[in-house]
Amino acid sequence: MAGKRVMMIGLDGADPFVIKKMIDMGRLPNIKKAIENGVIGDKMAMIGAFPSVTPPNWASLATGNWPKTHGVTCFFNHTLGNDLDKLGMNWDAQRVESELIWEKFAEEGKRCLLLNYCEAWPPRGAAKENCVFVDGSGVVPFLRCQGGFQKEIFLEEGDFPMKEVPHYVEKGAGDCVVYGDAFDEMTKESASGYSAEMAARVSSPINLPTVDTKMPPAGPEKFPSYEEIANTGDSMGDAAIADRLTAPIKEASGFSFDLPEGAKMAAILVNNGLLRRFVVLSASDGVHYDTVTLYENRKTEKILGQAKLGQWSNDIYDTFNINDRKEPVVYRFRVIEMDPEGKRAKLYLSHTIKANGYKDYCYPADVWENLYPAVGAFIPFGKFDLIDEKCLEVTTESWDLAYQWHEKTADWLFKTYPDWQLFYTHVHGIDEYNHWFIHKTVEGSNDRVALYQELIYKMYEINDRYVGKLMEQMDGNTAIFICSDHAAIPHSIGTTNPGIGSLGGIQTPVMEELGFTKTFIDDKDNLQVKWDETIAVAQRSSYIYVNLKGRDPEGIVAPEDYEKTVQQIIDALYSYRHPVTGERIISFALTRDEMEIVGMGGEHVGDILYQVRPEYCNEHAFSPTTCTNEGYSLNNLCIMSGAGFKKGVEINRTVRIVDVVPTLCHLAEVPMLSNVEGGVIWQALEGFEEKLYK
Repeated sequence: MAGKRVMMIGLDGADPFVIKKMIDMGRLPNIKKAIENGVIGDKMAMIGAFPSVTPPNWASLATGNWPKTHGVTCFFNHTLGNDLDKLGMNWDAQRVESELIWEKFAEEGKRCLLLNYCEAWPPRGAAKENCVFVDGSGVVPFLRCQGGFQKEIFLEEGDFPMKEVPHYVEKGAGDCVVYGDAFDEMTKESASGYSAEMAARVSSPINLPTVDTKMPPAGPEKFPSYEEIANTGDSMGDAAIADRLTAPIKEASGFSFDLPEGAKMAAILVNNGLLRRFVVLSASDGVHYDTVTLYENRKTEKILGQAKLGQWSNDIYDTFNINDRKEPVVYRFRVIEMDPEGKRAKLYLSHTIKANGYKDYCYPADVWENLYPAVGAFIPFGKFDLIDEKCLEVTTESWDLAYQWHEKTADWLFKTYPDWQLFYTHVHGIDEYNHWFIHKTVEGSNDRVALYQELIYKMYEINDRYVGKLMEQMDGNTAIFICSDHAAIPHSIGTTNPGIGSLGGIQTPVMEELGFTKTFIDDKDNLQVKWDETIAVAQRSSYIYVNLKGRDPEGIVAPEDYEKTVQQIIDALYSYRHPVTGERIISFALTRDEMEIVGMGGEHVGDILYQVRPEYCNEHAFSPTTCTNEGYSLNNLCIMSGAGFKKGVEINRTVRIVDVVPTLCHLAEVPMLSNVEGGVIWQALEGFEEKLYK
């Protein structure tokens, strides 16, 4: 076999600072083993791409290019000339304007396995021939396969009408996840499916359009204080996280089959309120109520799902009415609380996934048919109450179950395709826990700092187990990279972002305060940009766009005033002071010419690239990956281990995110990608002497 087998394990949001601390605590044995048998650079890190957000960095890790070249420049996409509030999904191979590493490997006749890797779907070009895709974009972070939203269910003895408070549907990606109903809304409003040009160069087993939609601007609401976070658990309040259903518990009646003695019942709504299912509460010892059983109706004895207090049910296979069609779906529930007398109970009902929907995100077509019976369905994580300790435990358990699915799927792929030569994977749990909890780990922020810190640690341990499972493939001829796309930092107490920078859409507060953006409230009480008076807007995580006449559809700035306007905006950004601390919040601002020095440019960036000081960064995306704050870093993790690498060595070389792909190609003896901009990390390779001149 020519060359090494190579693997890239992507741990979204993993911080080298936290990993070092946890290795010292003895809690990450598999990552420790990888380091002991491999190579790290300074701080176990590498320099990432701008901005420090998911799609651009995973695209760089798959192409060896900077964002100017591969064209993926933020969580969402914007192309010059489109309406300034029109954005598109960026978790999509169709957005990548460079060759992807698996396309090169496939072109060389080498088998590639892609498991939940960003920027991999849909397959295109040479990837159709020798690649196997089990894609994640159908479930996380875009729940395209969603058949029903998660529910927090409260059952109580009494005679009252059932009540459901639906979750809030938000167009955007506040925690790097776009839920199914939000995705559906964005898809409906998308101006186009495939363009003729895109259709010509992209081959897909499904008709997956690139989604471009108008995003609502963010208003003057401030980010929540630590006290607000501690009291609500979410910046939008508990009701926004999940559907909340309250239903009465009654004596069980009307069933055509026998139930346990003393059983009680409650009817609950599923399928967006279109269907009822029946919950039966019973006592396994005949005295203390501890068991929940779910039935389709009171005539069918077959149990859909069952669980005891503190446990998860089996996967529940059901049928829902979706878009006037009957579709098989799968979900599960967890019994959180139950009164021993059966008077009260609290359940968590997971997101519902279309059982047949996920097959549209696997390639070749028969992959899902064989994978599904072997490993079961992928059910997304739960996020429903980020304050209650029992609910937090359930959330972590739901992630653990999701990672177990990835472990089983990876094992199935390796066994089914033993000739594999390239494996790329990505998992998203650490990033989510950073978004939810990292601000609460700062001393003085709340009275449960240790609890929130431990939650993050537990998620790292789950990721370490996944790494260990994949490291079972280390056979003496396999080389691995363990990488992250970015990490996360909390803002310091009192230094919340005043309103500039957002993962999606236009954020107005600071730019309106500076006089460049004008807004109004329309007749539906929605915030709107007053384009005929707006000179410039802050768009996505890192960009200022001049509202330029002749380029932007509602432009008002004359082309001859462009350069002067850009400099006025940069001057104003540097002069802006935080309303509470009085400090400058902007770290730097670059023009289109200047930003090319950091790998940015092209038609998918703004007229100004800016970053905020790390104290004012909201987790990630708004400061460079080299920044640190409050004991955390934004650094990209980089560990090299296995065949071809030195053992137990820390190299002196600065590693950059674009260097991973060329190093993998070199180890596998595959030609370099046609657009490659990085270089082989020679200092990490066996037999290469790194001389120091100090």
